[in-house]
Amino acid sequence: MSFLDDEDKLIAAWHKAFERCTDVDLWGQPLEAIDGYQRLSKQLQQCSNVDCQIFTDEQKKILSKISICLDLRCKALQNPGSIEGILLDDLKKIGNTLQNILNQKSKDFPVDVTAAQIQSQTFNGIKTQHSSDNEDDRQEKDAFFVYDVSVKGSLLPKPVSFGGLPMLTIRVEKIGLKDAVSYIDPFITVSVKDASGSDMTAPQDTPIAMSKEGSYLIYNVDVFVQKCIDSLPLGFAIFFELKHYKPKKKDVSTKCWAFMEKDEIKEGQAALELYKKPTDFKRKKLNLLTVKPLYLHLKLLINI
Repeated sequence: MSFLDDEDKLIAAWHKAFERCTDVDLWGQPLEAIDGYQRLSKQLQQCSNVDCQIFTDEQKKILSKISICLDLRCKALQNPGSIEGILLDDLKKIGNTLQNILNQKSKDFPVDVTAAQIQSQTFNGIKTQHSSDNEDDRQEKDAFFVYDVSVKGSLLPKPVSFGGLPMLTIRVEKIGLKDAVSYIDPFITVSVKDASGSDMTAPQDTPIAMSKEGSYLIYNVDVFVQKCIDSLPLGFAIFFELKHYKPKKKDVSTKCWAFMEKDEIKEGQAALELYKKPTDFKRKKLNLLTVKPLYLHLKLLINI
């Protein structure tokens, strides 16, 4: 399976989700449309991140613009009659752009998002790199962005397998911590990295923990690895970072992390040791979080 195949499958899934959202929007189902637009927007934001290596810089610009349009359509649905947001007819113009993003140019984007970008940065806290922002404002925007993403997560759809190549589904069941009940909106970022620590697929955030039971944060969500295991380079690993919101700092912090290498990928239950932050994607400095028997509990499924 080629790298291009992975891009094509991801784009096809996005376009299908986009059409589903605009359909329910047209049918007058705003809550369903908003939920779908927000989920898709978060997925596009993940892949437009500077650290994501799936798309070119030009394609990332387009993904970012589409994400902004989706966010602004949500605003229009949430505030009927307001001048805020964009019309459905304008939003539908970007469907072909999303479907053919590999051959598009950012300057040819069918919707003028100049004003929308300013509005989105003001109201949605999307990360910017403008040096004119003061530190407090920038941190507040970034915290709001990450906090908003964490609520529902940014999990990607199940990819299609071609040629009988194995695809991995990871059910994140629970994670054990002695002070589990104290964390605010904890979620787990799952990423696939090569030996040098570079992304092989877009990182995905789980929704926040569905419950807290004793010393455990409970998730029970499926994360679909977007590439077949056999196509990944030697020395790759899958990382799991537990993150939580700190209201005093208006920031999201990493509490601990775990990882799984290729020889550990076997169907069935798995329990991974937890390590102290900061996350070391090169796996050179490993310091256990605790000597107590507390782990990240997963269930692996390899399907074709």
